[in-house]
Amino acid sequence: MAVLYGAKLWQEAYGTGSPDYRYDIIGNNSENFDTGDPVAINTTNELIVQTGTLAVVGVAVKDVTLASDNETVAKVKPAFIPSEDHVWLMGTNSDLTDNATDYGKYYRLTGAVGVVQVDVTSGVQTNNERLVMIVKVDPREIGGTGSGSGVREVLVKF
Repeated sequence: MAVLYGAKLWQEAYGTGSPDYRYDIIGNNSENFDTGDPVAINTTNELIVQTGTLAVVGVAVKDVTLASDNETVAKVKPAFIPSEDHVWLMGTNSDLTDNATDYGKYYRLTGAVGVVQVDVTSGVQTNNERLVMIVKVDPREIGGTGSGSGVREVLVKF
């Protein structure tokens, strides 16, 4: 299997089969969003790709590159699915063990636009970098170890 980047909706929380999109937060100047990128709100209230310790508010649903003056001129508000209680499929940067060992543990995210993954290499997080909780390891029952294997795919909640 291929290496998995970004987040893909696995289970919609409310059973409607069609999650609501939000379009109400202006994107940060010069920000690039790829479909599946976890997104956050920065300290000046603009939408950004989540690459630090800010809480994830959702997942981008469209590729978009914003202008350098987006905050004051274009004011584009990128679409995203709010993270809420949905379950998301994500890749990891290192092998996990199994559901009995890893369920309920918290990890941070790593990467950049288009290549965000769960950061297993940095270990379990107990501070403000607790961004995702593991719900299930190898949900597609791929098996194996190493890059592209089932133990590098997880279901998470933000």
